[in-house]
Amino acid sequence: MNSLSDLTQAVKLKAHQLGFSKIGVSPSHPTPQMTIFHNWIEAGYHADMDYLARPDTLAKRADPAVILPGCQRVISLAMPYHPPRAEEMETPHGHGRVAAYAFTHDYHDIIWDKLAQLEAFIHTQTTNQAQLKTYADTGPILERSFAVQAGIGFPGKNTCVIIPGAGSYHFLAVILTDQPLPVDTPFTRDLCGSCQRCIEACPTGCILPDRTIDAGRCISYLTIENKGIITDQLKPHIGSWFFGCDICQMVCPHNKLAAKRSPIAGKYHPLGKRQNSEFINLIKLISWDEETLLNAFNGTALTRPKRRGLLRNAAIVLGNQRCQDALSGLESLRDQETDPVIQDACQWAIGQIQGKQ
Repeated sequence: MNSLSDLTQAVKLKAHQLGFSKIGVSPSHPTPQMTIFHNWIEAGYHADMDYLARPDTLAKRADPAVILPGCQRVISLAMPYHPPRAEEMETPHGHGRVAAYAFTHDYHDIIWDKLAQLEAFIHTQTTNQAQLKTYADTGPILERSFAVQAGIGFPGKNTCVIIPGAGSYHFLAVILTDQPLPVDTPFTRDLCGSCQRCIEACPTGCILPDRTIDAGRCISYLTIENKGIITDQLKPHIGSWFFGCDICQMVCPHNKLAAKRSPIAGKYHPLGKRQNSEFINLIKLISWDEETLLNAFNGTALTRPKRRGLLRNAAIVLGNQRCQDALSGLESLRDQETDPVIQDACQWAIGQIQGKQ
């Protein structure tokens, strides 16, 4: 490879061939938005995700060189995922809705494989062995902030990185490197303007003025990351969301425009075919044993909440729907269970169906 500029162009071309729709390079230091992240942690908006506040992970987020000694650049990548097929469709009674990113095989596995291929390619293009470290939504690095610095897109008010013309239905990944690659121009425009649709549409009001999220009120956090009892105050706001939530993305004008310009349906998609349905039959689900339950979602992101979280979420959705057909199943699950989280959700749902507070 003749120059770092040639290397950068070759890496970008290879990344596009692997299915990444956007790629950009930014300096690794100073870390953008670190002050905002610190303030967010100090305010307790990370809920019980204590790993975010650990001194070791804070140090790594503040300086990628703590992760990769000699790190000079962060290569940011974006990969599109299937958007919801029917954003305005009502959830069928007795069913729960699944966030769009979980339709396919677990995105971590797919993106890690593509990143490994990209790493191998970079090594073939460098005479001196490049030092590399890759992450796909798993490492202590502010991916969204670096993506903005790399010119990928801009931070929406709902905290998602929005790519002009393509919207926000994208996964982000990064490659840390010690190679001093030429950097791209940061994205500095705010294309949200005065729009408040995501803020107004959020059922729990979790979107904060500084473009961060009060995780403890976010439906995605509540149904996936939260391992405990969801408060009675928040249960009704879960609505029909069984796993995750896409409301703030569904109402975003940038996503609506992107869907009209370039619908993905029926075309090759880098994440492969849909494996999960948008709607899950929860009346059946609450009668499954643990093996059946986890096997049904094997290899997908839906295994993340484990049995406790899935049954808790299912009971809450059925309660919100006042689903009479689920009453006997919920009573049976409540009576057989010893887990207080599942018991609480079942008892609450039974009360909703029976018209009790």
